[in-house]
Parts: sequence; structure tokens; C-alpha cells
Amino acid sequence: MMSFIKVDMKTARVKSLFLLTAVIFILCSTIIIWELSKINGFTLKEKIEYSTKALTSIGIFFWGIAVSVNAYYTAQIAQGLGQSSFGDFLFNKLTRKKNNEIYINYLEPKQLITERFSRGIEQLGSEQMETRLGAIYTLEKIAKDSPQDHWTIMEIFAAFIRENAPIIEEETEDEDELEEELSEELLKIPTDIQAALTVIGRRNAELDPKDLRLDLRYTDISGADLTEANFSKADLSGANLSDVMLYTANLMEADLSGSDLEGAILFEANLQSCIFYEANLQKCVLRKANLSNAILYQANLQGAIIYDANLTEAILTEADLQGANLSDTNLQSANFEGSNLTGANLIGANLQEANLMGANLEGASLSTANLSETIVYEAVLVKANLSEANLCGANLTGANLQEAILEEANFCGADLTRVENLQAEQIESAYGDSTTCLPKNLARPARWVK
Repeated sequence: MMSFIKVDMKTARVKSLFLLTAVIFILCSTIIIWELSKINGFTLKEKIEYSTKALTSIGIFFWGIAVSVNAYYTAQIAQGLGQSSFGDFLFNKLTRKKNNEIYINYLEPKQLITERFSRGIEQLGSEQMETRLGAIYTLEKIAKDSPQDHWTIMEIFAAFIRENAPIIEEETEDEDELEEELSEELLKIPTDIQAALTVIGRRNAELDPKDLRLDLRYTDISGADLTEANFSKADLSGANLSDVMLYTANLMEADLSGSDLEGAILFEANLQSCIFYEANLQKCVLRKANLSNAILYQANLQGAIIYDANLTEAILTEADLQGANLSDTNLQSANFEGSNLTGANLIGANLQEANLMGANLEGASLSTANLSETIVYEAVLVKANLSEANLCGANLTGANLQEAILEEANFCGADLTRVENLQAEQIESAYGDSTTCLPKNLARPARWVK
């Protein structure tokens, strides 16, 4: 704008200069004619001739000045116009850029996120591993920036895992041979599947809908590292989680029915109220894990390490705990009805008010364990070690105590009527009192408190 003002000012100056030149030319011409008319000695013809020559010379002189001035100011005006055009161009560019920035910032929460979301979904189906990884982390960023898209993105990740890591049932005559061939491959989880699991595991679970579960059913995520991951309420039924690292992970209220967790590490994991119906937990590590109120009905826990864990009020009906280590574990009010605890280590365990009805504890170690008020009705305790165990108020009606070690065990208030294969020498070193109910064929030891 300023350039246009300057151009107009220069044009006005040119006009003024031309007008001034014309006035001077007329004035000079008048003076010359006047002066020549006063000179004597020249004829009229000579005076007219000299006047014409003088006026011609003056005209040429002033014409040259006019041309020079015109050329100069024309150049100045052209330069001014050029600067004006460039200035306008620059001004328009800057204004447009500023408007674009404002426009982009305004669209960020809506259209830009939608664009990023669509691009991320498209890239998730790429054949390139690097592209898929980039898409996973892009979608994670969107889930954090846009809470309304949080659950949709988590479901997309779950679908991605189901689609790309399903359980494949191989038919073979020699299962041992197949297992040997695939053992190394099973431990190597694909990088993009691990990334998707990691993102799900560190999501903000507070944004999860209360009535929905992450669907990871029948997925093969064996060998995955889910340390400290949050999979609470996830549906992992039928999934392969063998050798998975779930150290301090949160699977509270998750459904793992029929899942395979053989060799999995669940040290200090939160498994409260989890469902492990018919799940395979052989040789898995559940040390210090929280399994309170968990459902382990018909679960396979052979050789599992459940040392110092919490299984209060857990349901282990008909579960297989053969050779499992349950020492110092809190099993208060747990239900072991019909379960197999053959050779299990229950040293120092708390089984107060637990239900061991019909359970098989043959050869199990229960020394120093607390079985007060426990139901041991018709349980098999053949060759079991109950030395220094507390069985005060326990109901052992119909239990088989053949060759069981009862040294310094406390049977005060316990019901031993109709127990099978109990010998007098077995209770000689045990403790009891007048409230202890013995079979009719056994006399109360003299050392017992009356």
C-alpha cells in the first residue's frame, strides 16, 4: 500500500516539473523576443531570423531536460510498481500461511485426528513390519489424545492380534515331534504382535467400558513379555499363553477358561476373581500371586509353584495339584473338593475353614499347616505328613489316615469318628482333649488333656 502512495507522489512531481519547464520556456522566449526587438541596426527580417534561431536553441535545451526528467521518473515509477507487486505477493503469502496455521490448529481435534486414524488403520494392514509398527504407535498416540477413540483403538489392536496370531491346530501322528520342531518358533512372538500387546497392556484402563471385555480368545501369544501389563477383564479363553512373562501383571477378573499357561511366570500377579476353568497351569510360577476368589475348577496345576500366594476363597474343585508347591500359601476358605493334591507341598499353608472333602492328599506334606475348622470329610491322607499341623475343630469323618504321620499334630475338638486305617500308635504322639472324637476302636491316649 505504501508503494502505491509513493508512485502517486512521484507522478505528481513529474507533472509539476513539466508545467514549470513550460512556464520557464515561455518566459525565456518572451524575454528573447523583447530584447531583440529593442536592438537597432538589424532589419526586421534579421530580427525574425535571430529570434527563430534563439527560440529553437532554447526549445532543444528544454526538450532535452524534459526527456531526461521523464526517463528518470519513469524508471522510478516502474521500480515503485515492482516493489509494490513483490510486497503484495509477500504480504499475501504471509497472510495465507498464518491463516493456514490457524486453520490447521482449529482442525487438529477433529479432522486431523480422523485423517491420522484412517492412515493408521490403513498402515496396520501393510506387508512391511516397520510400517505396521509405526501404525501401532500412531494409533496409541491417538487413543491418548482422543479419549472417545480409546476403546475403538483397543478393539482394533485385539482384532489385529486375533487375525495375525490365531491358534493353529496342526494334525500330526507324532505330537512330540511336532512340539520339538515348533518349540523355538513358539517362543519367538512376532514383533508387531508384541508391540500391540504392550500397547494394550499399558493403556488407561479407566477409559474402558464397564460392560465390555477385550476379546483375545483363541490367540497364540506364547512367549510374550507382558510384565506389569494390565489385562484386567480381558477374555483370553482358549488362548495360548505358555511361557508368557506376566510378572506383576494385572489380570483381575480376566477369563482364561481353557487357556494354556504352562510354564508362564505369574510372580506377584493380580489374578483376583480370574476364571481358570479347565486351564492348563502346569509348572507355572504363581509365587506371591493374588488368586483370591479365583475359579480354578478342573484346572491343571501339576508341578505349579504357588508358594506364598493368596488363594483365599478360591475354587479349586476337581483341580489337579499333583506335586504343586503350596507352602506358606493362604488357602483360607478355599474349596478343594475332589481335587488331586497327591505329593503336594502344603507345609505351613493356611487351610483354615477350607473344604478338602473327597480330596486326594496321598503323600502330601502338611506339617505345621493350619487346618483348623477344615472339612477333610472322606479325604485321602495316606502317608501324608501332618506333623505339628493344627487340626483343631477339623472334620475328618471318613478320611483315610493310613500310615499318615501325626506326630505333635493338634486334634483338639476334631472329629475323627469313622476315620479309616487310623492306628493307636499314630495318635500317641499327637495332641487331643476331651472334645476330640475318636473311633470306637481307639482309646484316648493317657497324655491327652482331659
